[in-house]
Amino acid sequence: MRTDDNAHVQAYAAIRDTLHSVAPEMEINKVDISAVDELRLKDARIVVSLGSLAARTAAERRLSQPVIHSLLPESAWLALPPRARGAAEATAIVLDQPAERQIALIRQALPEWRRIALLAGSEASTRRQQLAGAARSAQLEVREAIVDVEGDLYPAMQRVLSEPAVLIVTPDARIFNSYTVQNVLLTAYRHRSPVLGFSAAYVHAGALLALYSTPAQIGRQTAELVMRLISGRPMPPVQSPQYFQVATNLNVARSLGVTLDSADVLTATLAKDEKGKP
Repeated sequence: MRTDDNAHVQAYAAIRDTLHSVAPEMEINKVDISAVDELRLKDARIVVSLGSLAARTAAERRLSQPVIHSLLPESAWLALPPRARGAAEATAIVLDQPAERQIALIRQALPEWRRIALLAGSEASTRRQQLAGAARSAQLEVREAIVDVEGDLYPAMQRVLSEPAVLIVTPDARIFNSYTVQNVLLTAYRHRSPVLGFSAAYVHAGALLALYSTPAQIGRQTAELVMRLISGRPMPPVQSPQYFQVATNLNVARSLGVTLDSADVLTATLAKDEKGKP
């Protein structure tokens, strides 16, 4: 992990506190990414990496312990180098929310909106297809566009928002980043289209909604996975966030003429509905 990164610090604190609540005697060693080497990790039973850089650093080493990569987007997990020969198994807890959860939030928060808009680079086609499939299963109309260079972004938004639609922002940094976020939000607003973001920062910047998991929530899930492995259960496949929350921007809602339940109500209802599924 990077000890100078606040998200990493929060996730680590949640991992430590959760593990110590069930196993007070457990020894947990924090290693800064700049000081990682096989010798320092040789006595560890399980290795947890926090963040994309730590995940790559761990993946490049032939670690004999099971590895949990956490607090990273799915794209970073997929870009990791192949497991070194002789290395133990690895899995990940990614930041990307499940497509079905995002569509369920739209259906719950904006029941009168029947159209969504998707933008993605060609390298992120899987994510776009997952969202499109979940939306069509929910009887929503889907408008899609591929954006491979930044110059394509504005024309693509004009096409997918030619009629008002809920624009879903994905963790595709080639399209949605600090340089484009304000233009994306302003363009959507001019088209009277709400935006669903993937972090609280998007709501602060002007998105109507955000669905995301905090570093502490990801840390809690990571600790629970550590305990699962320690108990002898097999390494699971990659996991989406189990714990999550919704944020809302009531000023944007008023400007768009949208009535929203509170963020707490939306979060609780979404979690309850998921628990009720088989």
